[in-house]
Amino acid sequence: MKFRMVDQIHAWERGRCISGVKTVSFEEYDLKTAFGCPAHLPETLLMESLFQLGNWLIVLSSDFDRMAMVTRTEEVRFDRPVAPGQAVTLDASVRRYREDGILFDGRATVGSDQVAAGLGCLAVPVPLAEYCSPDDLRVLYSEIFRPERVQS
Repeated sequence: MKFRMVDQIHAWERGRCISGVKTVSFEEYDLKTAFGCPAHLPETLLMESLFQLGNWLIVLSSDFDRMAMVTRTEEVRFDRPVAPGQAVTLDASVRRYREDGILFDGRATVGSDQVAAGLGCLAVPVPLAEYCSPDDLRVLYSEIFRPERVQS
């Protein structure tokens, strides 16, 4: 089973930052209720959303030539649970972008409240074609890229 943890990408700047949205489906919260917990998105899947968003930045910045393998994270913080039906705004920003590794921070919010953060995520770029089809990812990107409209 594949989890697609980024539903929309709103904006990105090559090698600098990316923002998107993950909407928590009503199926995903069942993963926690099976263990007697209140219905909410498991924290590991929330962090996976931030990692996948950071990976999208690397894929897009390399024109679908590279992807990322996260090797470590300095700090992970979960501030509050995310309930079914809530839309989580995801932001990832690069601290350092080099050919041998990208260091970035991620933040997840619901409304104006921070729900999670991943700081000091180190990702190593690897050839994308060795892990998935660049053409398939281009199609997926065309489906999820929804630039935010600037209101005048």
